[in-house]
Amino acid sequence: FRFDSVVFARTGATTGKSYLVESPPDAIAASYLIRLRIGTPSLLPNFLILFFQTKEYWEKIGLGTSGSAQGGFNASKLTELRVPIPLITEQQRIVAILDEAFEGIAAATAHAERNLQNARELFQSVLHSTFSQKGDDWVETTLKDSVEETCSLSYGIVQPGEDRPGGLPIVRPTDMRQPVIGMEGLKRIDPTKADSYDRTTLTGDELLMCVRGSTGTISVAIPELKGANVTRGIVPIRFKSEIIDQRFGYYLLTAPPVQTQIKEKTYGAALMQINIRDLKKIELSYPPLPIQKAIVQKLDALSTETRRLESIYTRKLAALAELKQSLLQRAFAGEL
Repeated sequence: FRFDSVVFARTGATTGKSYLVESPPDAIAASYLIRLRIGTPSLLPNFLILFFQTKEYWEKIGLGTSGSAQGGFNASKLTELRVPIPLITEQQRIVAILDEAFEGIAAATAHAERNLQNARELFQSVLHSTFSQKGDDWVETTLKDSVEETCSLSYGIVQPGEDRPGGLPIVRPTDMRQPVIGMEGLKRIDPTKADSYDRTTLTGDELLMCVRGSTGTISVAIPELKGANVTRGIVPIRFKSEIIDQRFGYYLLTAPPVQTQIKEKTYGAALMQINIRDLKKIELSYPPLPIQKAIVQKLDALSTETRRLESIYTRKLAALAELKQSLLQRAFAGEL
């Protein structure tokens, strides 16, 4: 390398990212990097780095990336990129303006990210303390002994088959990205595929636990899912209403004491999972129902406030990212 070399990541999670290297001349590139030689003194490396942050550039990366899990970028696609190159003095002016602007955007972004993280950590802290500081009236039990007799804690459909418009809705681990699972976006299958899986037919009030992949993820099934089913990677859970409120059960299962046990019992390499035998042995603690309802009221209120703050800070982060792209677009359109 020479000073101010521009390198480009061609594989893995960083595919497409470019860097301005300010290392000693004897530095060498890792195998996943491509060195970009600037063939003209009329192009500043700092100016080129700015171009590699534009939407136009990243769209080209998306079209040129191929391969398996690691991905990979066809470097020849770089030759198709057309970079507007103004006079060197104009490049210097643009770099100076954007460097200053981006410094402010980076500071504002870091502040919003900290606030977002703080909001999430506050909720997790309260959740942890709620289920770690148990009173004398809390009962110790297992998951198996706390669910309804009709809740078998079983895996769902192993081979659901192809999509069938208007068919039976099923919930898959990939659907469990939200705390509440609705009908929208669910795969539908031939209803006969579920004939042997009555034990996991939903009544529409279950807690759904992911037992393959993101083990321990918990979502709530809406009432409209009554009659639907789940796949192999999900276990429906219905607590005995006389001992555990279902909403309290949601917080109980998502709290650190239970999640830690799930993590300890999870095994596998390429596919992480927990087996039913271990799942049934998960240890739980719960207080009398009136205390459960008070805890639910407190956590629901805090959860609502956390989501409100998350929405505010997420929108702010999106606005800052949009501002950065707007400035880049104006810069390379000669409008800055």
